[in-house]
Amino acid sequence: MENLLIITFPDAENAMEGLNRLKDLDQLGDINIYNMAMIRKRDNQQFDLLHQEGPDLGVQPAAGAIGGTLIGAIGGPVGMTIGMITGLAIGSLGETDSLDFSDKVLDKVKNTLRVGDYAIALDLEEDNEFIVNSYMEPYRGVITRTDIVSQYDAYDQEQWDELNKEIDDEEQSLKTAIDKDKVAIKAKLDKLKKQRDEKLEKMKARSAKRKKHLEDKIKSFDEKIKTAGEKAKVKLNAHRKELKDKLAAIDAKLDRAFA
Repeated sequence: MENLLIITFPDAENAMEGLNRLKDLDQLGDINIYNMAMIRKRDNQQFDLLHQEGPDLGVQPAAGAIGGTLIGAIGGPVGMTIGMITGLAIGSLGETDSLDFSDKVLDKVKNTLRVGDYAIALDLEEDNEFIVNSYMEPYRGVITRTDIVSQYDAYDQEQWDELNKEIDDEEQSLKTAIDKDKVAIKAKLDKLKKQRDEKLEKMKARSAKRKKHLEDKIKSFDEKIKTAGEKAKVKLNAHRKELKDKLAAIDAKLDRAFA
């Protein structure tokens, strides 16, 4: 399962040890890290970006700039990581229908970070939670784990169902309305149906972006498989198959859910 993990540490030494152990697990094929960023909470609104790596990172600081790069609100590195998972920039001002959802996710993250804390935000694939949990425990790592993709799909479905119910209710009202009320009801129906069409187009666009991200992740698995040991190859190929299955299911799921 692909998850967003935010792992908080009380100090830099434990955070670096935790980072190194995560890399070890990735090399062994026990987990598969797509992207990660290490940050330190400077105050309630600012963070230092200390480390950043991963093939999906589209915008990175210039060479030599990492190691204290000051960034703004938590939507920066964490929002970036969430965006990698879902195939869109969560919290983007252009995605007004996603703001309520992203606020809930980012609030959950912000509540785990205290001033002075170090944190690693990573997008990874893991078979179970025990492996990372057990490896982070000696370094006093506290883990917040979120399956962003499933939560976002559920949120989209909930919004879609509510919109359809509202349209159904107005259509029922139209059948029994007196003539002087019908114009207003029809106008409201037209507006709701337009909103539904716009939402469907946005969901299709997000679906296309997610497909592209899955394709990129499959390519990263192909590169790892080339140099992996036999034991690691078995795990990597299993994860690669899961991603291929997700990729094949995206169009069918969108058509089935929102037809």
